[in-house]
Amino acid sequence: MKKRTILLAVSALIILVIAGAAVFLWMNPQYTFIAGEFLGARREHVELDVAEPNGLREYTLDELKSDDRVTFDQSMMLVNTTYTLADDYVPEVEPYGDTGVIMNVSMTEAYKSLSSAVADKTGERLLVSSDFRTAEQQKEEYESSPAVATVPGASEHQTGLALDVYVPYYASYGFLKSEAGRFVDSECWRYGFIVRYPVYGEDETGIVFEPWHIRYVGMPHAKLIYHSRSTLEGYISSLADGVWYSCDEYIFSRQTPSGGSLLLPETFRKAVISPDNTGRYIVTLTV
Repeated sequence: MKKRTILLAVSALIILVIAGAAVFLWMNPQYTFIAGEFLGARREHVELDVAEPNGLREYTLDELKSDDRVTFDQSMMLVNTTYTLADDYVPEVEPYGDTGVIMNVSMTEAYKSLSSAVADKTGERLLVSSDFRTAEQQKEEYESSPAVATVPGASEHQTGLALDVYVPYYASYGFLKSEAGRFVDSECWRYGFIVRYPVYGEDETGIVFEPWHIRYVGMPHAKLIYHSRSTLEGYISSLADGVWYSCDEYIFSRQTPSGGSLLLPETFRKAVISPDNTGRYIVTLTV
C-alpha cells in the first residue's frame, strides 16, 4: 500500500512537471524557437553543386563596371575583428524613404519586401533601432558600451548592411517573444537576409546570439547560409578560390582578381559582384 502511494505521488509529480513545462513553453515560445534554431529543426537540405560554366574569359574590372548587365555592390563583405574595414572604405548608403533610417543601397528593396512580409504575416510593423553608423559614431558607441559594441572598423553597421530590428514592445532578446521576431529569424533568408550572429555561431563569429541583428547578403547566399546552419565567416571560407557553384537559378564564384581581372562566362544575363573584404570578389550570376 505504501509503495502504491509512493508510485502515485511520483506519477503525479511527473505529470505536474510536464504540465508545468508545457505551460511555461506555451507562455515563452521563444525558448522552443531557439532550441529549434540550435538543432536546425526548420532547415531543409539545399544542394550546392560545383558548376562548369562554358566559355569563361577574363574581364577587367573596368570592363565589368561599364557593363550594363553587371552590378557592383558591397553585399558580401565580411566585417569582423579579423577583417576590418580599410581606412579609405566608402559606404554605399542612402536614406530609406522618409523613415530616417540609413542603409546600404544594395538592400533597400529587399528590406522593403521583408518589412511588408512581416506586416502581412504578423500584423506588426518592423522597426529599426540601429542602422548605419559612421566610424566616429562607432567609436562613440564602443567607448560608451565596450562590453557589447565592437571597435571601429570591425562593425557591420559601418557598411549599412546590418540592421538591429524590433517591433513595438518586443526588442533585444524579447524580439523572439513576438510572432514577428520569430518570422524574421526563420524567414528573412527568403529576402536575402541572415541572422548575422546565430545561436550556434559564437565560436566562429565571436559574438553571442543576437536575434535582432540582421544582415543583407542577397540570394542565393542567404538561403545557403540559413539552411546549412553556417555563419558568414564559415560560408565564405567554404567557397574555394576560383571554383564555380550552382544553386537554383544562380551560379557563383569566389575569386582572387588576377591582374585586375575576373573570370566570367562569355555570355551571361545578370551579374552581381561584391568584394568580400578578404582580398577576393564574389561573383553571382543569374542564369
